[in-house]
Amino acid sequence: MYDTEQTVPPTRSYRSPMMCLPRDLILVPCASPGKACETTEIMMARVQPSGIFELLSPAAWEHTLGYRLDELSGKYLGELMPIEKPDAHEVVAALLDRKDVQSLQVTLRCKDERRKFFRFHRRFDPYGGAIYVVADEVSEDGRPTGPVALAHLDA
Repeated sequence: MYDTEQTVPPTRSYRSPMMCLPRDLILVPCASPGKACETTEIMMARVQPSGIFELLSPAAWEHTLGYRLDELSGKYLGELMPIEKPDAHEVVAALLDRKDVQSLQVTLRCKDERRKFFRFHRRFDPYGGAIYVVADEVSEDGRPTGPVALAHLDA
């Protein structure tokens, strides 16, 4: 897919000076994710400019982190990070940074207190302002694990 965000200089919005970045993102399951998102093992989300971290594949988030959907709903993303709040706010700020298109290494805490490591791949919607996230589970040293690793082995 052609990504104009990376090739065309962004135009300034009349709303930009007034917009304030959220310090944390609240998790909300997608109301109607569609059949493909309900059955996938890949963790997908959409970050709304309002600070909503919408889980597009809620079953994958449930399965990977061990929380029930009602336990995830309403939680802040920073609550799932096993780091101090100011550090979690820095991770959220980095996630929302449209100038940096690199994937982001994020550690999340599972319900059973285990830590899992993820690479958050981001794509920015230049028209709606949303950020689309795909989270690949990786080992502590950054190597892929889980369904994405299996896809790489098949190729």
